[in-house]
Amino acid sequence: MRGETAADAWAGMGYACAQDRLFQLDYDRRRACGRWAEIAGSAALGADVLARRLGLAAAAQRAVAVMSPPVRAAFESYADGVNQAVADGALPLPARHAVEPWAAWHSVAAYLVRHVQMGQWQHKLANAVLLARIGTEAFERLETRPAAGSPLAVPPGERLTHPVGVLLDEAADELAGHLGFLSEIEPGSNAWAVSGRRTPHGGAVICNDSHRALDTPNVYWQCRLACPDFDVTGATFPGLPGFPHFGFNGSVAWAITHGDADTQDLYLERFAGTRYLTPSGWTEAEVRHERIDVRDRAPVTIPVWTTRHGPVVHGHPENGWGLALKWTGTHRPNRGFECLLPMLTAGCVAELAATQDGWVDPVNNLVCADTAGAIAYQCRGELPVRSSDAGRRLPVPGWEDASEWRGTVPFAALPATLDPEAGFVMTANNALTDASEPYISYTFSQPWRAERLRSLLADTGTLGVGELAGMQADTVSLQARGWGRLLSRLGPFADEDAEAARTLLAGFDGDLALESAQALLYACFLRALAAALYRPVLGAQTWAWMTSGTLAPMMSMIRRWLGNDTWQLLGGPVPPGTSPSPEAHERVLAAVPGALAAAWAAAARAGGPNPRRWRWGDLHRAARVHPLVGPFPGAAMGGDADTIQAAGYGWRTGDPFTVTTLSVYRQVVDLADPASASYVVPGGASGDPASPHFADQFPLWASHQRIAMRPGP
Repeated sequence: MRGETAADAWAGMGYACAQDRLFQLDYDRRRACGRWAEIAGSAALGADVLARRLGLAAAAQRAVAVMSPPVRAAFESYADGVNQAVADGALPLPARHAVEPWAAWHSVAAYLVRHVQMGQWQHKLANAVLLARIGTEAFERLETRPAAGSPLAVPPGERLTHPVGVLLDEAADELAGHLGFLSEIEPGSNAWAVSGRRTPHGGAVICNDSHRALDTPNVYWQCRLACPDFDVTGATFPGLPGFPHFGFNGSVAWAITHGDADTQDLYLERFAGTRYLTPSGWTEAEVRHERIDVRDRAPVTIPVWTTRHGPVVHGHPENGWGLALKWTGTHRPNRGFECLLPMLTAGCVAELAATQDGWVDPVNNLVCADTAGAIAYQCRGELPVRSSDAGRRLPVPGWEDASEWRGTVPFAALPATLDPEAGFVMTANNALTDASEPYISYTFSQPWRAERLRSLLADTGTLGVGELAGMQADTVSLQARGWGRLLSRLGPFADEDAEAARTLLAGFDGDLALESAQALLYACFLRALAAALYRPVLGAQTWAWMTSGTLAPMMSMIRRWLGNDTWQLLGGPVPPGTSPSPEAHERVLAAVPGALAAAWAAAARAGGPNPRRWRWGDLHRAARVHPLVGPFPGAAMGGDADTIQAAGYGWRTGDPFTVTTLSVYRQVVDLADPASASYVVPGGASGDPASPHFADQFPLWASHQRIAMRPGP
């Protein structure tokens, strides 16, 4: 879209987005406002109840009220464009229901609903339920903190030397039986940039891929927006003016990954009638009643409770208990959108990093590169300063001041690096720094993906654009390679199936390629090994609950337990002086023969009795499902959750290896050759299943091809 003024450009962006994604605009607005059940019926009622409790609509209106005039004007011009498209006949295909006028605050609400579930409250909730089920002794054996030796984002190439501290609180035992949840797949991402000192042509290169569930239409919408003031190409969320995540303005290109930061606390509140307990005694809660219309049944009226900590998102205050959520994104008017406009005109990486002062949520790792060959990393977002570390892993009692917010970490204190000596910056949802302050998070992604990316970038040689872009297709798991080395030194095993499995995996190079038989067996082995290690700790019933994926973080929690228990055993680098854990290693090794035998049997059930016919891609596929229309053709995938080509799956033995998290946007920008910039999504620009642009990029995405970001003048 090109406009004669900035206002024209923003209106054009809204108009074009409504033409392409009007259903998605209305879908996200309705989800944020707790009104999706009006279209989808009773199946959406639980999600609407939680949305009403979260109060995203009110938070969005507060955010617009504090916008500066230029930012508010951009949001209002965007809304004008959406409304003009509707007036001109745009319909929310495939639903074809009436669309209410779009307002500036709807853009903020649509953004908030995409991010409220990306914080740590899901982890704290899952940990609380787990603690209540299995008790403190067993709970303390399950470690999700990043292992010592994990790669860091800052400085690039360095490693974590110590884990983040944590306190447990017995009050979490009181949570059992008071919980409900709206689950969504946990996000991730990769991003890396190499400076001109490391490339053959002397120009900087940036590559990134964002990991989420495979929404249909895709979560990101590609766009080029130009006017006399700016010319930017990238991807954004339908409904949002600006390019907060991925963009290229001709001088600077940027990309983000999720920072896994702890910006959300859960408080266990004790109620008596309409009052709740505080350190100074009982005080009145704010209670209002909201009506939810449901397409296939009578309307439902629900109470919505708020305490000094925030909205009660889980539990039943009427019965004496509830969980209140405090989140940086909503606890006060959010002024983070002020960053959107200066990003469009930043002339270098230092300027772009400086524009992030004031960003609120989510906390991201921003990676950028410019046409002068420079690169940078900047952690952006609001990090609370707390009175203690009591709430780092679990909810805390709301009637105490155990984990109150005392301020915000200054922007200057956030991790950052400009043109580091290593010649690269990288982030794969790994630990950010080795410093204990500022506190960022208790847990990050398991380190294998970051370790693989680091190993490819840390070589002292030059790296060409093709080589850097090709890393997005990398399906090598260093964890699988470590098992290949270890199994070549073990055995032979007496059990015939265990020995057959060991023989096939011994010396495995870790490439989880589509056609690989070893990759299928390895996936079955990981599931069987996790069950052998953690089912005895949790008990059969709780293990079944954990592998069900009822709460969003469950799959990643199991991966992190396994990563911590095997990092050293499989040859993961550790800091000097770090002692191995013989007891933990012996426990893992003792479980290996049985897990191998179970894996052989599982692979035979899944792929047939002849291992020569096993093929990872036959069982490991991406599924594309529209919230109303249903499934569309997917694609076979290599890799898993530990490879740069992200393709995670669930842990329940016997289930298909359906991919749950994958790349939803890839971008490659060679700053020495801006015309070659390219991107791709697993779908297309349009949200209309009848459009030729609904899925025209899907085969390109599946084969790791991309389209030009700036094909015209």
